[in-house]
Amino acid sequence: MKKVTIIGFYNSMATTIFGPMDIFNQAGRLWNRVNNSPGTPFFDVVLASCDGEPVKCTNNIRVTPHCGIEEIRSTDLIILASATYIREILEKNPGLIPWIRRQYDQGAHVASICTGAFLLAETGLLNGLSATLHWGFVDEFRKRYPGVRLDQDRMFIDHGRLYCSAGVNAGMDLSLYLVEKLCGRKAALESARTMILDLGRTSQTPYAGFVFSRNHGDPMVMEVQKNMEAHYKETLDYDRLAGECRMSRRSLERRFRQATGVTPLVYLQQLRIENAKRLLEEGIRNVNEIAWEVGYEDVSFFRKVFVRLTGLRPREYQQRFAGYGHE
Repeated sequence: MKKVTIIGFYNSMATTIFGPMDIFNQAGRLWNRVNNSPGTPFFDVVLASCDGEPVKCTNNIRVTPHCGIEEIRSTDLIILASATYIREILEKNPGLIPWIRRQYDQGAHVASICTGAFLLAETGLLNGLSATLHWGFVDEFRKRYPGVRLDQDRMFIDHGRLYCSAGVNAGMDLSLYLVEKLCGRKAALESARTMILDLGRTSQTPYAGFVFSRNHGDPMVMEVQKNMEAHYKETLDYDRLAGECRMSRRSLERRFRQATGVTPLVYLQQLRIENAKRLLEEGIRNVNEIAWEVGYEDVSFFRKVFVRLTGLRPREYQQRFAGYGHE
C-alpha cells in the first residue's frame, strides 16, 4: 500500500482534511464491500499535524492527529490541507517547510488543497511553475509569490510530483485524480461511483466570483473603479475617464492595470457579468432581459463574454445555480 500523509493546520477547513482522507481510505475497500468481495485497500492514510497536537478547524472542531510530522520518516504522498494563517503557521512550526522539502527530495508527491498552496509555494518548489487555489485568495497569493504563475481557472494542476487544487471540494477532485494516477482508472471510477462524485471536473471558473481588487493603494484608480461600478451599464468612455484623472488614455490604462491586474475594459466586463450572474441566480428574468439590464444591446456578444468569463452559457449557469430559467 502507498502511504498518504494528510497534514492539518490551525483553521483548516475540515473538508480539506477529511474529504481526501475518506477518498484514499475507501479506495479498494468500499466498492468491494458493496459488491460482496474482499477489500483490497490501496492506501495507508495517516493524519498528522506539525507538532502532533490537535488542530482546531474553522468549524471549531478539534481534530486529533495520529502523529506529528517529525515522526514520519518517509511517505509516498503528502496532502496539505487549507491554511489561512500562513505567517503564524510558519513562525510556530519552523521545521514544516524543511520537512516537506526533505520528503520531496526522497521521492514523495506533494499536493495542496485550497490555501494550502501558500505552504507549497513557501517550499520554493513551485517557482517558475503554475499554480491554482481558491479564487478568493488569488491577489494575496500573487503578491506573496511573484515567482509562481497563477492559472486560477484550473480545478487542479499536476506538475509530475507536485499538485495544487482550488477551494475545498476541488481537493476531492484532486484526490480522485491521484487515485487514478497512482492506482489506475478502474480504481478511480470505482471510488467516484461509490462516493457519488463527479470524475473529470477541470475548471473552477463557473464557481468563481470576480475579486474586485481595492487594496492596491492607488486612490486615483480607486475613484475610477467606483465610477465604473456605479455606471457599469453605460458605454465605457476612456477619454472622459482619462480627462477626469488629468492624464492620457494610455497612462490611465497602464496605471489601472498595474493597480488591479486587468484593463478597464476587462474590469467593466467583469462588473457586468457578475451582475448578470446574480440576476441569473434569481431565476426570474430571461437571458435577453438580463443582457440588456447589465449593459449589452447585442445578446450574442453578451453570451460570448459570459462563456469566456464563466465557462458556461448563460442558460447553463442559470440551470446549475438557480435550478430553472428561460433563454
